[in-house]
Amino acid sequence: MIYELGSELQTLDFTDERATEAMITKLRQDLSAASSTCIVCLLHEHHVNEDDYIFPEVRTYEPKLIDTLLAEHREVVRKIAEVWKVANELKVLRGREERIEMGDKLNRTANDLFAFYLTHLNGEEATLIPALWKHYTEEQIVGMRTNVERHIQPEVFVQWMKWVLPSLNINELTDMFIGLKMGAPAPVLEHMSQLAEKSLDQERWTAVKAKAGL
Repeated sequence: MIYELGSELQTLDFTDERATEAMITKLRQDLSAASSTCIVCLLHEHHVNEDDYIFPEVRTYEPKLIDTLLAEHREVVRKIAEVWKVANELKVLRGREERIEMGDKLNRTANDLFAFYLTHLNGEEATLIPALWKHYTEEQIVGMRTNVERHIQPEVFVQWMKWVLPSLNINELTDMFIGLKMGAPAPVLEHMSQLAEKSLDQERWTAVKAKAGL
């Protein structure tokens, strides 16, 4: 998500008002809309879900770690707000040079957010994930994930899967669908299969179905 959005921002012609408006939609839009394509909104929702459903559990055992991660989340919110501020300023400009200058500022501001966010994610992989495995069983961790998914609106979940499924390699996809085949209700497996068919190229999806025995 971040890599693709960053690439689009870097190459965007900010003098093109229609293209700029489409980009701003990816940066800021109400996720309550089923058609939302707001990538930054999804990034924001990701850490809100951690704040609400994962961090309270881990705080029992690792309070200092959670305090650090929460502080980083607050910084993410601040950086997102700055991206939205610059995007709003850009929308009302009409002069060519002004739009180019503000577009450059938006690109730098977004890159600042992306760099911080990726560093934060790497930090969580190195600290939060081991803490979960140290203090909780696999069944408990799956329960936490299920609790998060239960609170995600269906239309937002679809948006997540449109990004998650193509980002996984064939072995990860195979393991996912084997797990769904073994433990998920039939309608869930069918729904995820439909999303995968729409999100993946035909060659990858055909290979996954063969490996997972679908």
